[in-house]
Amino acid sequence: MSKTVLGIDTAKKTFETLLMFGGKALKKSFSNNRKGFDLLQGWLKSLHIDQVHACLEATGMYSEALAEFLYERGHTVSVINPLRIKSFAMSDLKRNKTDGTDARTIAEFCLAKDPKTWHPLPPEIKQLQALTRRIESLEEMLHIEANRLEQASATVKPSLRRMIGNVKKEIKSVERLIKDHIDKHPDLKHQSKLLQTIPGIGEKTARLLLGEVEFREFDSARALAAHAGVTPGKRKSGTSIDWTRLSKIGNGRIRKALYFPAISAVRYNEVIKQFARRLSQNGKAKMQVICAAMRKLLHIAFGVIKNNQPFNPNPDVYI
Repeated sequence: MSKTVLGIDTAKKTFETLLMFGGKALKKSFSNNRKGFDLLQGWLKSLHIDQVHACLEATGMYSEALAEFLYERGHTVSVINPLRIKSFAMSDLKRNKTDGTDARTIAEFCLAKDPKTWHPLPPEIKQLQALTRRIESLEEMLHIEANRLEQASATVKPSLRRMIGNVKKEIKSVERLIKDHIDKHPDLKHQSKLLQTIPGIGEKTARLLLGEVEFREFDSARALAAHAGVTPGKRKSGTSIDWTRLSKIGNGRIRKALYFPAISAVRYNEVIKQFARRLSQNGKAKMQVICAAMRKLLHIAFGVIKNNQPFNPNPDVYI
């Protein structure tokens, strides 16, 4: 075995590792903090290993800091969609699921599939992402409290109203931070203006897309659509199963952000309006048309950023 791989299964407080090198497989557990990261690096050094291909699942806050630590120390890092690991384990008929077996499965996946290299988002995009995701959390909180207010007794309504007022103030505060952040970074500001030339994409959608997507990382609009999970996934088996829907293997925040803009674009964006009309005439259901419009809208966004040009209403430009 010439390749050295490190499978990592992360949890809130710890992470399990399975190191494969030179025909050996070594297991070790570490705390999921900076001290544990340093101990991991020291362990690799003690084994005279300068570089590994480290693979870990995309588990948000639990995996991000460790991935950045390994990347900064010169290791090859791959951050994998958990569904790919699950499918790989099922294909290998694995019956047990524990932290230790998960780390082994991830290492075996890394060895077999040689997944693409991950790299951290640029600092300005990472900061924008944190702010837009904070807005998302606050809006969810506001929605929950508003629902509670409808059913609440008179005793607790004043408390709920105060909470709703405070959350609304905090949302406005974070929105100001987002605006200031974009204004301070000319590239983000320019891209935001370009995206907002597309009928259907407003300021809120533009800032979310810029926080979730590093557009220049993708070679094609199709690759970006796959990243967002808005590509069609087809299932066919015999005569009883034959359907197509969104694959949903990708960034769910992007899909969520594109849904209502796509509905708006079907009405007001001439390129997408004509596209949607053709699909409807070909017998596509309403939801299929909306999903296709989401994908088309993302393709247009990619074209606008890649070409550094405002939206062009000529349909042939975005074929």
